[in-house]
Amino acid sequence: MIILEHHIDPSQNVAYHHNEKVDVVVGATIHQVLDLAKRFPEEWIGWKDSARLSFELSEFTEKATINCTAVSKGFAPSFIVGAIDYVEDSPFVNFKPQQWYPTWIMSADQGMIHASVLQTEFPQIKSVNWEYDLNVLTRTLQPKGLLCYSCLTIPQNDAHENQIYSFVKRTSKKRWLLFLLCCHWLYENRFPFISFLTSLLERPFDYDPVLLQIQKSSNELSVHKDYDVIIPTMGRPAYLKDVLLDLSKQTVIPQQVVIIEQDEDVNSNSQLDYLTEKEWPFKIEHQFIHQSGACNARNLALAKTKAPWVLLFDDDARFDKFTLEKMLYATSYLNVKCINVAYIQKEETESQKTYKQWPYFGSGCSIVHRDIVEQCSFDMALEHGYGEDVDYGMQIRNAGYDVVYAPQIQILHLKAPIGGFRKPHVFPWKTDSIQPKPSPHIMYYRKKNYSVNQLLGYKLVQLFKTYGSFGTKLPWLHYQRYEKAWNQSQKWAAQL
Repeated sequence: MIILEHHIDPSQNVAYHHNEKVDVVVGATIHQVLDLAKRFPEEWIGWKDSARLSFELSEFTEKATINCTAVSKGFAPSFIVGAIDYVEDSPFVNFKPQQWYPTWIMSADQGMIHASVLQTEFPQIKSVNWEYDLNVLTRTLQPKGLLCYSCLTIPQNDAHENQIYSFVKRTSKKRWLLFLLCCHWLYENRFPFISFLTSLLERPFDYDPVLLQIQKSSNELSVHKDYDVIIPTMGRPAYLKDVLLDLSKQTVIPQQVVIIEQDEDVNSNSQLDYLTEKEWPFKIEHQFIHQSGACNARNLALAKTKAPWVLLFDDDARFDKFTLEKMLYATSYLNVKCINVAYIQKEETESQKTYKQWPYFGSGCSIVHRDIVEQCSFDMALEHGYGEDVDYGMQIRNAGYDVVYAPQIQILHLKAPIGGFRKPHVFPWKTDSIQPKPSPHIMYYRKKNYSVNQLLGYKLVQLFKTYGSFGTKLPWLHYQRYEKAWNQSQKWAAQL
């Protein structure tokens, strides 16, 4: 373990390797970190503000169980908080204070990253300060497969306005600079044009690291073998039977499969006779109900599970016999309690190769731990609409867990043209003269899970995206109609 004790003046920085002093190169802290990584390629590189007396090593090693990880603890960067959420529409920036959370936002107070992540050639880094440079690094590496976790405190000092514009230019597409300027103008009544102009001179941090080899492991791990499966279904007996047959061929057989069959016709009967006519290598818990709805069905099914792990599945998927073993292995290797796998349709391919933190959640292709099952449930306010699965993912993150995407594990989604577990539903706003925009379910989900600035940023994005869809291309008339549709959406979202 290398620990770099950093100061405001990098020339005073000191590094220690097992409590023995190590020479550091002359230059910015980021350059010293990269140099230490090259000299000690098998070590974790830690950093600690010189004002801090301790380094939370045990807490960090508990979070960072694989090399492709970065962790930090302390004050969040003041130039990021309250500004980046205008332009980043992801759950990663909406961290929970003083709680471990999956986020690329890193504190300069203390943290660590493995040297192997920093081995490939970096482009020339124009340093601003360690806090800024560190966050440029993690913001760039997280989508490539770096797993980032922080326990952050909201900073008390004011933001450095020029830094956020510079940061956006270096880590995002250029158009987001103008978008950020618009947000500051419209929502904060200020116009930081000088910061905007200065940032245009910045070069993007164009870096494409190869993290796949770092994520590969030859370690022999014990695979969890106790899991249940939940499947909501409606009118797809043949498709569901294929799913059960695939489950029966798994190298790791489930303990129990919970099936919630739905048909709103109170005079109807179950279509799943084969559940009792055939011998299955697992217990089947079948409930036939006369109520449709994905949220209700999944909650009923989850309540019947008992195993440490639960596979959330659809009734029109196909998969090979190693799929569940691979999923359970991934949970052990990554030390996480939720895995989403690639859910692809015919003719689709997945270009992503590395594990990565996932901003979404797929309720038909995921496995979750019982700790999550006991703390999270599908929000009935989103019944018959869409967004209940991503809302469940937000509940997972807010409870202190992560959602990791495993693209190398793939399930074929047949997208059956009949049945399923959703039924077309007529909502009360259907006959309104002014139709809500976005849908009230999306508005409800966003107001529940995103910051005020994220909602405002989303509103402005939708204003541009819907241009011309309200029967006019006159800008002022489009804005008036959009504002009415937005207010209508907020009204109905409040009633959900």
